[in-house]
Amino acid sequence: MSRAFTLRAHLEHLAILTWPAEREKIAAMLPAPLVPQTIDRARRWGLVSMAIMRDTTFGATYAQLNERTYVMLPDGTGKGAFFWRSLAATPQAVLVRSLVGAPEFVADLSLDVAGGDYMFKREGRIVAHLDLRRGGPTPARYAGLDVARAQRLSARPMIGYTLNWGRLCATRVVHSKMRPRRVATVRVEPTFMIPAAALEEGSFGTPLVALYQRETPFWIDVPPRPIAGGGYLGIWSSLFRRWRPD
Repeated sequence: MSRAFTLRAHLEHLAILTWPAEREKIAAMLPAPLVPQTIDRARRWGLVSMAIMRDTTFGATYAQLNERTYVMLPDGTGKGAFFWRSLAATPQAVLVRSLVGAPEFVADLSLDVAGGDYMFKREGRIVAHLDLRRGGPTPARYAGLDVARAQRLSARPMIGYTLNWGRLCATRVVHSKMRPRRVATVRVEPTFMIPAAALEEGSFGTPLVALYQRETPFWIDVPPRPIAGGGYLGIWSSLFRRWRPD
């Protein structure tokens, strides 16, 4: 499929909270042929992130949350992020899901940033409370992990992978002015996320790293491009093969 056009997008108050998770647990939750990128010499640990923000791309301003991990193809190419789900406080999520099948869903979300306090809520409950006035230390439980690599992977994925109508698709992303800084986590609650099942017990409140960037302009190629040999999940596999043209 040829590229139709490039869309300019813009985010405000982007925060990315990232946890280590066992590579095998992440791999079990990915569609073929994607495999996790890792952050340690033994290749045991991958990453799971919660990315929260205000999106202003389509002329409206709304809170959004993405659940993602960092992946590549088996030969080491195609490095990017796989998105399990995007939640957005706008009816546009229904339109996106209807047009391209992307896993975007309407949700009750809010984001308030004032005086260095960053407060993101879901259904009125705190999901993330960050202190933007100070940097966040690396929790002692994560000694030995490559924090610098974790920061690089989580801050700037160049390809976004999604299961659109059950088929793996890729979207090229070009970032501009990405210089996120580390901030302190006051409180975080990731248990509602799909990939929370891959996180270590007791680690929910202590992400490996929390990053923040005030403005995030970027460009995405649309529509998403289907990946040859990309995996399907569950019943979508049989349904798609029934009506897929030869």
